[in-house]
Amino acid sequence: MKTTVRLPQHILNAWLILLFLAMSAAELSAQRTSQSLSGPQVVSDSKAKVDEVVADTTFAIPLTEVDALENFKNFRYPFLQDDGTVIFIGNDLFKSNRAERHNGIFRSHPDGTLETLVLQEHPSPDDGLPVGPIMGLRTDFDSIIFHRGLDHGSGLYGFFGRDPLETIANCSTLVPGSEEEKFKWFWYADVYKRWVVFNATVREHGAVWQHGLYLYHQPSRQLWSLIDSSQVVPALGTPVGMMAYQPSMDASWLVFSANQLASPNGKSLPGRGILGWPMKRCLATGQPPALTELQVLAPFGFTVPQSGGRKLTSAPNPHTADGIIAVIGGHDPSGSIHNEQPAYQALLVRTRDGEWLNPIDTDTLIPGHPDGTSFTGFNKWVAVQSEKVTFIANGPKGYQAIYIYDVREKTLYFIIDTQRQIAGQPPLKFEHSSRPLVNQRLALMARFSNGFSGEYLATLPGLRVLEMKRKTEQK
Repeated sequence: MKTTVRLPQHILNAWLILLFLAMSAAELSAQRTSQSLSGPQVVSDSKAKVDEVVADTTFAIPLTEVDALENFKNFRYPFLQDDGTVIFIGNDLFKSNRAERHNGIFRSHPDGTLETLVLQEHPSPDDGLPVGPIMGLRTDFDSIIFHRGLDHGSGLYGFFGRDPLETIANCSTLVPGSEEEKFKWFWYADVYKRWVVFNATVREHGAVWQHGLYLYHQPSRQLWSLIDSSQVVPALGTPVGMMAYQPSMDASWLVFSANQLASPNGKSLPGRGILGWPMKRCLATGQPPALTELQVLAPFGFTVPQSGGRKLTSAPNPHTADGIIAVIGGHDPSGSIHNEQPAYQALLVRTRDGEWLNPIDTDTLIPGHPDGTSFTGFNKWVAVQSEKVTFIANGPKGYQAIYIYDVREKTLYFIIDTQRQIAGQPPLKFEHSSRPLVNQRLALMARFSNGFSGEYLATLPGLRVLEMKRKTEQK
């Protein structure tokens, strides 16, 4: 005989509540797992093949001096042009506080010919002294600019078209609006259509630096101040400081990140924000954007999407192209505003509609990783091109991988990691530039544990590109 047991109603109610909470928790967990690629619904293999060596440490540096044959020691930041030309830094100072001999900027032509553009031993166009260590390479392929010196640079220089090397600004240049004050230090710059934006320090008073962003128009040789830490931003009612060392600029935006200041040149407040000027009027009129046009694109300390409520405390180098902005954002639970690589990091992408996405973060499980572990962080440099974001993700035990996030398709493409071999050996580290991608070709730098390194081109047959999509739609 079957006996039915009836529970008291209050126990039954409690049991139902517990069941509901458990199901809700499971649902949230499942949502977070599907979001643990925090946005992309698809993870796809680009089927990358590293099939061309641009230059490596077996290549001789192209020098004009007789009997001066030397090989490259290392490489940085390969920029890939539409025709297959690659511009890069060779013999950088990443291993020490001094550059290797013949540190410089080089160009590889499609036929494989290597060309030297400038070496640290060459005389600079202003003081005639050796250029010295070369950092901060940026190019739009018509213009090539770089930062002279170590971290506290002494000037910015550039090639514009086929003209000789020019001085953009140095420590003898008057700060715009001042009759006697000169720049003290230079950080990094970006270039677009012969406009150059750069971050520079004007003066230092103990822990307080006055620094800002400045805009240079090469055809007219005009230099303007865009903003500095002594000015109140109309959109905020406060000044900003700790501006990103690397601003970014294209036809749509000029962007940078910063902290709010309690007072002009005063203490930084917690919370990082991203700001930008629309560039349409500036490019049309040849005049700089006004401070009143500066917009807040990510509020100071805004909540990172799909992060469990974490606030943005770092966003060191936002990059923009075609109306899209990407940055490696982070949250430091201690509230530190100086830590650029906190425990929690995410790739943050702002669409043309102004929506911020979090497609991948340090809560994301590494696809295909044998240990089933999460990413530990991301390289602070990203590149935006053709609605795609190229970035480098890090994992435990030195693991590193290059990915591309397609903003239009919301798809994450795997490119290569340190578990796949290049030239017969597993790479140790990767780098890319702010312009590494042309259709299905990607320029990357790989460094190996034995000191070998090189600049390479990879073909990505699995990466969908807009031209291919249009052809499919036309059939």
